[in-house]
Amino acid sequence: MPRLTLGQRLKRARLAAGLTQESLGKPELTKGFISLLEHDRAKPSVATLVRLAARLGQPVSHFLDAEETVSEKFLAVLASRGRSELSRRQFEAARSVFAELGDLARACRSEAMQMHAELGLGEAELGLRQFDAARRRLGAALAAGRAAEDALVECRALHGLAAVELHLDHFPQAMALNKEALGILPRLGGAEPLLAGEISLDLGTVLGRMGHVDEAVEAYTQARQLFEGASRPERVGEALMGLGNVLSTGGDLESALGLYERARALFEQHEDLQAAAHARTSLGMLLMQTGRPQDAVEHLRAGLAITQRLEDAVGECRTLTDLARCYVMCGDRQLAAEYAARAIARSRDVGQPDEEARTRIVLGVLAAERGDLPAAEQEMLAAAQRCRRSGMMPELVTIYHALGRLAGRQGQYKEATAYHEQAFQALRAMKSTDVVAALHLTDLVGVGAEVALGHLPSG
Repeated sequence: MPRLTLGQRLKRARLAAGLTQESLGKPELTKGFISLLEHDRAKPSVATLVRLAARLGQPVSHFLDAEETVSEKFLAVLASRGRSELSRRQFEAARSVFAELGDLARACRSEAMQMHAELGLGEAELGLRQFDAARRRLGAALAAGRAAEDALVECRALHGLAAVELHLDHFPQAMALNKEALGILPRLGGAEPLLAGEISLDLGTVLGRMGHVDEAVEAYTQARQLFEGASRPERVGEALMGLGNVLSTGGDLESALGLYERARALFEQHEDLQAAAHARTSLGMLLMQTGRPQDAVEHLRAGLAITQRLEDAVGECRTLTDLARCYVMCGDRQLAAEYAARAIARSRDVGQPDEEARTRIVLGVLAAERGDLPAAEQEMLAAAQRCRRSGMMPELVTIYHALGRLAGRQGQYKEATAYHEQAFQALRAMKSTDVVAALHLTDLVGVGAEVALGHLPSG
């Protein structure tokens, strides 16, 4: 039986996908050109074949004869396609492209392209949060890059490995790997400013988590300058958010507010809705810390609208809880209770018990304000059980602090002492930056509950 030609395979795949020649070609290719391809009267360029295969949901190799020799140019275009998918955060698509690249490169005995395939697969698995697999792939790519003296592969692999360690909260390892990657950048002659910016951005995050404030500010500032030079304003916004986080942790709340506001404007201007929602929520939380809950409501409500539009269930649950806390501070108990109820219901709908636990802290405060101390204690203890299981230490500090105050106001001094000791134990188990977050959180809940707890009966 004769083999099908490229054009015949293209036509079969198009019909199976339910596409017309016109819809397959749009917007770059005409219906007439697709017809010529299907009748083998024209040959597609490498880039065109890669693009058509992606639209038809088929690997490029599906359209090639098994014996057909694949050129280095062909492999390079496929690698470029994979990197494009990575830049768009389409990690499953990227993994498929790089897996095919690896198969074709092995068949052609192209060691260079096998190395790029391994690197791309590792980066795709990192994006899919498959950290063990990503570490193996990136480690192999790093070894191959060093052996081939390919500085770009070596640098990308180090950056990817650093990202794995960052996700796993292994901050010293992440810092060392990012600094090693920065040391390789001069060998690239300034050819990869975006990569340089990304490494500086991640380094700033690591240094900030480790409490190295001055170094973190320097790294974020470097990232910002690199992204500005590369005309990537949305990435500039990420650097501004990082700077804001560091300054907020250090207590410079007004400067952090200004940075968050500038980042928000950039994200919204460039329609990066996910980042805009994060910036809005950060602004709201910081405004609460500065005693401006009414201003915070505006940003939190805007952030909630964005998360609902994006169908970001986790972000929606968290923002509902933050709004409930904010309304406690505003003195609007009815709205606080309404948003807390919505947060509980939504958290259960989407299976987010950690977010439900955060909301139960608010319900405990509201119950205390009503004078219903048994209900307040019940809500707080239920929240504590979940937070302890999930390692949510800042929330545990808040809960035990509130329980200690409740017990103390009722004259249960032994219980109060035990709760305060548990709060201190939770503080001692935390990183320095999380201690600051816990104190802010405790203060926010305390503001809402202060009046009520101060007037509870003493026995």
